[in-house]
Order: sequence, then C-alpha cells, then structure tokens
Amino acid sequence: MELIHRSDFRVASYHVGPRGEVPPWALMGFFEHAAGEHAASWKLSVMDLLPRGLSWVLSRYHLQLLRPLCYGEGVEVSTWPSGRSTMFATRDFEAVGTDGRPVALATTSWVLIDVRQKKPVPVAEVVPETFALERRSLADSFSALPKLEAHAAAPPVELPVMRRDLDLNEHVNHTVYVQWALEAVASEMLPGLRPVAIEVSYRAEARRGDRIRSLASGPQQAGERRVMLHQIAHCAEGSELARLRTTWGR
Repeated sequence: MELIHRSDFRVASYHVGPRGEVPPWALMGFFEHAAGEHAASWKLSVMDLLPRGLSWVLSRYHLQLLRPLCYGEGVEVSTWPSGRSTMFATRDFEAVGTDGRPVALATTSWVLIDVRQKKPVPVAEVVPETFALERRSLADSFSALPKLEAHAAAPPVELPVMRRDLDLNEHVNHTVYVQWALEAVASEMLPGLRPVAIEVSYRAEARRGDRIRSLASGPQQAGERRVMLHQIAHCAEGSELARLRTTWGR
C-alpha cells in the first residue's frame, strides 16, 4: 500500500460561495475525504476503528491558501501520514490544480481516543511503524495559539449546533469551527482581503443542542497582511471549544 494517496476532485456549484470560489471549509472537506480514503486502505479509518471502540479526533490544523480555487476547476489532493509521537499522529496535504498551479498546503495533528472513556490511546496500538513518511508540507511544531483576550467592536455571533454540523463521532465536524470563526468577521474589517492562512486548535467537543459563541479580535498589521485571533466558546458553560488564528492578504 502506498504512503502517498491522491484523490481528484472537480469543483461543483455547491462547493463555491458568492465569488465563485471554494471557501476554506469546503477545501478542508476535500482533504478530509482524501485522508479518509487513505486511512481506509490501511484499515485505519474512523469506520474501521469505531467497532473497536476507537476513533480519530483532530487536535490541530494549519492551512495555507496559495490561490483561489474556482467553480469548474479540477484539483488533485495528495496526502500522507507525516510522522507520529506517543500520543499524536500528523498528516499532511498538498492540493494542485489540473493546470499545475499549487492551491493549498496543510498539516494536521490527530489523537486516537477510546470513545467510551474519552481518553487518548497510544498511536502505536493501532498504527504500524511503516505507516509514516517523514515529510511535512508545512513546518509547524503546533505550539499553543494565543488566547483571545479582547474582541472587536463587531458583536459576537451566537449559533446553535445543528444535526448537519455533526460527523461520524456525533460531534461537530472540524470544518464547521472554521465556518463559525469567519462568521464573526465583519466584511468592513478587511475590505478586499481573503484568508491566506488558518490555524486551529481544537480544545473541546460541541454536540447537537449546544449553542456556541464566535468571537474575533480586531485585525492586527503584519507586514502587508492582517492577523486576527478567534475564539469559539460554549454559550452556557463559557468553556473554550477552539482557538483560531487567521491571516488575511490580497
């Protein structure tokens, strides 16, 4: 079995937003599908592990968006397991358009958990040593993201967790947190800019029936770009569900 898996996609009308471009969460969905196909070929997918009382949970995500991907375009996603430690496994991604131009890069960190006990399980218990290619698309040690201490003048956005937001683990899919974070960014904050990098630290799960609050900081200058911090919190408990950092450019 191959250590690098490739999946081809065609951008359909239901993948794109008002500009005819693929939003970050839809591209992350392509990555998720490719990763699932690859893991399934090694009998390591969520569907393979759930009967054993185990599952994969995403801990960190770092996505770099190199150019917009538009309606009608084809894209090839390459993914591979890029390393592991005792409790974490990393998986990386590259996306290239059919015209040969790079679209995006990503690196992710995953935890294997005991579903019933909600406790991490050593990766080596299910992942063979041969299932790793020590090559990173992005060099990220996944140090802690800063906590949002103050939010922008724009009011926070509150949203219910809906059935459509859930994944196979019956908690909110990782792509939804990015949707929630960007909902709190007022369009007048960043005129003419689009996200070029998104970093996420997933800290706790959200489930159907919860209500979440999405907050965003004011944009800070970083050379020719702007950087914002985000927080997704549980409305009733006040607990932090995710931290994000987004970078915006032209």
